[in-house]
Amino acid sequence: MEEQPPATQLVQEQPAQAQAFGQPTVIYETKSSLPAVVGVLYAIYQVLPIFAGLALLFGGAILGGIGAEYGDSESTGAGALLAVGGLLFLIIGAVGIWAGVLMAQRKRLGVHIAWATIGLGAFLSILLTTLEGTTPDIFGLGCNAICAMFVGLPLMVSSASQHME
Repeated sequence: MEEQPPATQLVQEQPAQAQAFGQPTVIYETKSSLPAVVGVLYAIYQVLPIFAGLALLFGGAILGGIGAEYGDSESTGAGALLAVGGLLFLIIGAVGIWAGVLMAQRKRLGVHIAWATIGLGAFLSILLTTLEGTTPDIFGLGCNAICAMFVGLPLMVSSASQHME
């Protein structure tokens, strides 16, 4: 996909009094590149959950295969659980990439989908630490909050939000 410069919009003003030679004032208004930058960075960041999902999926398959070979139903169940978790990570990563592409296309829906994936990741983090009986990962939750604020920048900055669909 070839990157094109931000589109410009031509705005003409007609002042109350006539100007010399009758030429109207022309103001060029360029669209902010912030949504495109945030969208591309978020889509690149979502490659990490895809790699984690692939690792969990293959690790679960190997663990399940070893458990099935030795007749150990406990390791087979753990392998299946890892594979399901890996599949969930793959789905979250793919939806995150889609959200990044939508943000790069200046769609508000991309920001909302990105917030949903970040929220789902935070929820799963809290759920897993609760099931393990450990304290929630404050660092991970803080990173999720910072990422959510970064993704929301195109809606918070007025020069960028007025051009989002």
